[in-house]
Amino acid sequence: MDQQFHYYATLVAGIMAGMPLNDARELAYYCYGTSQQFAHCKQTESWQFNDYHFKPIVTRKGQSELRYGPNNCALAFEEFPAMQTSSKSERSASSKVTSCKVSASSSVSNIALHNTQFAQTQCFYNPLTDVDWQGGGDLKPHFKQRLAHRATQQTQSLKTQYDLRAQKVQSKIFDSEAIPEPDDALSLLKPRENSKFIHKAINDVIYKQRYHDLVRSAPLALLGCRLFVLQQSWSAPHTTQSLLHAWLNTWLAIYSFKQNRPMPQTAPWGVFSSQPGSCQFLKKLKQRLEELNRKQSGEPVWLTLITEACSSQQQSTNFDKSSLLLLYGLALRPAYILDQAQNLAGGDKEFVIQNLNGFKQSQFYQLNLAAHYHCDWLARQLASKGLNAFNTQQSLGNLELWREK
Repeated sequence: MDQQFHYYATLVAGIMAGMPLNDARELAYYCYGTSQQFAHCKQTESWQFNDYHFKPIVTRKGQSELRYGPNNCALAFEEFPAMQTSSKSERSASSKVTSCKVSASSSVSNIALHNTQFAQTQCFYNPLTDVDWQGGGDLKPHFKQRLAHRATQQTQSLKTQYDLRAQKVQSKIFDSEAIPEPDDALSLLKPRENSKFIHKAINDVIYKQRYHDLVRSAPLALLGCRLFVLQQSWSAPHTTQSLLHAWLNTWLAIYSFKQNRPMPQTAPWGVFSSQPGSCQFLKKLKQRLEELNRKQSGEPVWLTLITEACSSQQQSTNFDKSSLLLLYGLALRPAYILDQAQNLAGGDKEFVIQNLNGFKQSQFYQLNLAAHYHCDWLARQLASKGLNAFNTQQSLGNLELWREK
């Protein structure tokens, strides 16, 4: 998605989701700000406060960066992994494990021995005759012997099953050529459009804003950060239909956040059509998205769509008419987040912080705090799948200083 989409589509979706206009605008800048923090650019320049340094989170790799960029930033934001294997790779998983042909049968046997150590054994006992209550409540020796005998039988049964599987796998190995399939671990890192894992990230914001201190301190910033991740899953070239799907799912995420309910996996059409004034707005939305694909400059189209969204929501009692800003105030200002941070920091020079409390009130600081949480969250998710080599964690500098409120 282009940078205008990250701002204007989020703003319009926030308005249509019933957000106050100021909140929708702030959320849109968080989503847009995430798209701006390239490696080795002004947005990721280090800030100085006395002897401390504040390091902004890198969300996008530079042109010279290979693979996923510094700290796997592209993996965390631009090419968010789907964390699921394809059906084709799942079918060939057992073959790929043993395709090296070197001590294949012994590796399967090792798996068998490892698993049989955890054989589940159940054996009913009589608490009156099989428990030594006078000896502290331990099981009596005769019952322990019976339990051990049954465990031995269970283990032998499991080992026999694994031996049969090993023979079948071994026969496949020597009867077939090497399988040119991608590694299962790498297939987990493949991005997918609107994946279940992206929904998990959105729902993480909705759920944890109730109790998690870091999320509760900047929920809009974290939501905007993850809306960028959601929108990036629609890869170029962008058709009118893909833009529409991206917008509708952006709206559904914001609507779910506002309703404090998990974002459903189902298509958002039915939910959106049930909202007042949605049918007329949807027709206008399709027209504007078609215009965006035809015109080189899309900002006038987006500004027109903002007025139509505001007009649609004025019919709803949830829309705060008193906070309606002038239209030029809603237009994208690329340097807005950095300028605000510089003003609140009170420094005479760029990237110098004099007023620490003021700097912490800026959207720039809130965005980086949320992006830091997102990187750490994804690193834990990857580690749980055994993908420790793809560590997405980044540092803000002195954590104690920058995490203090």
